Amino acid sequence: MIEVLKPIARSAEWFSRSHQNGRPNCALVSCAGPKSLWQRIFRPRMGAFLHGHYYCSSRCLEIALMQQISRLHTVLPSVPPANRIPLGLLMVARGKLTHLEVRAALEAQRRARYGSIGDWIEKLGFASEREVTAALALQWGCPVASSFDLCADNSRASIPLAILEAFRMIPFNYAESTKTLYVAFGARVDHAALYAVEKILDCRTQPCVASPKRIARQLEQLRQLPRPNDVEFFTRDLSETVRITSSYIARVSPDEVRLNRIGRFVWLRLTRRPLLTNLVFFLEPPAVQSQTPATLFASQFGGGYENV
Repeated sequence: MIEVLKPIARSAEWFSRSHQNGRPNCALVSCAGPKSLWQRIFRPRMGAFLHGHYYCSSRCLEIALMQQISRLHTVLPSVPPANRIPLGLLMVARGKLTHLEVRAALEAQRRARYGSIGDWIEKLGFASEREVTAALALQWGCPVASSFDLCADNSRASIPLAILEAFRMIPFNYAESTKTLYVAFGARVDHAALYAVEKILDCRTQPCVASPKRIARQLEQLRQLPRPNDVEFFTRDLSETVRITSSYIARVSPDEVRLNRIGRFVWLRLTRRPLLTNLVFFLEPPAVQSQTPATLFASQFGGGYENV
């Protein structure tokens, strides 16, 4: 009798091993999922991965997401560091400008109350757009983006338009072989934003610099394109954010979820291949900065970062 039952026991052991290899254990410690062998084998797959960790059901995933979103709501946006060398001083050191020309550009900026110092250097004819862009690249230690391929924005490496506009950046090329996304900035290279993008897109990022006018033109082109996968919400309420996210989890049934705080946004990326959905939550309005002439001068000659 024992010999007759051995094949059945071996089959049950094989089913158990193959099931464990095909579906990892739930990452939620308090998971109350099915425990018996046959429940685990025949239960339909309902789970998803959150940053590489598997959650066996939509309920487990929602609990994990609530914890993550709650943490991101309390995280303060990183304060941008000062430029290594202010743009005006850098161009003076390279022999592209004189101190008097930089002072004149700062005075014009103060009177107009808009625009960056680079814009006014160009408007007053002190330097060309190409020279200002080259100085920006030297300032941030990045290469100049020579060409743009906007089709990269429609690939798996897409970034929501609201985030692109906030950081004045354009993803212009994606190298599938190395999983590297090349991102061009029009002024300040925000490494904290790049790090958040890396975590969500699961790739490397390589910053570049382009003319602010060129970035503005590319952003305007992107505004004309349909973006059905981007959904934006203006709310600081944690419970509402969780409710909206849970609703989309139930609707999309994603295979993978990634999220992070990037500036004043919380960005969630729901992937159910080949489709994806970007949920963008605005946590605070754009900050309005006011500066005195002394602050403007310090930002160019004393190491500040505003209006570069």
